[in-house]
Amino acid sequence: MVALTLTILLMSFVYAGSNVKVNDAEFSLPPKYQGGELDNNSYRLNNTFSIRCIDENVAGAIGLWASEKEFEEDLDISNHPVRHFYQHNPYVNDYHSHAYFASGKSVYEIAWTGKEINRDIENLIKNTSPSEISEDAFYNALDKSIDIYKEQKINQLNQDEEYNYQESKYQSKLHEQQTHDERKLNQILLTYYN
Repeated sequence: MVALTLTILLMSFVYAGSNVKVNDAEFSLPPKYQGGELDNNSYRLNNTFSIRCIDENVAGAIGLWASEKEFEEDLDISNHPVRHFYQHNPYVNDYHSHAYFASGKSVYEIAWTGKEINRDIENLIKNTSPSEISEDAFYNALDKSIDIYKEQKINQLNQDEEYNYQESKYQSKLHEQQTHDERKLNQILLTYYN
């Protein structure tokens, strides 16, 4: 009886690991992508594979990869507009890909090691609900998100530059004040000892 219960638990774990729901999309994971963690509208496996809904921050999700890309292509996979980027990742000494696609009314990202949209990735995209976002609207939204990301980065650099300028000005005044105070202290000490 214990063996049967243990077998049922193990079977349910394997089954639970093969299907994940991210936001409104159900993904049937191939064996090599199973065993990861599902958390906050994202599924991750050992920094080598992930699926996430990026509706809340499309600019932040796509901006860095769009800026760092070595390759970009737009394609259609079974009524899903898809934008695919890849770039070399020196940390794993391999290529890292990101496919952004629309399913239903949401935008998703699948990231994996490699530079090809292999059959597994294609099936993951193909087996979700068709996009309710038009192809033009999808690509325009991604392009605008990239512009927003670049603008945010420029603003951040300007803020950092302003902060560094103000900090150096403050440090300079602090140093002048310390030098003036040190001279006063030296005069007081010299007067005292004389």
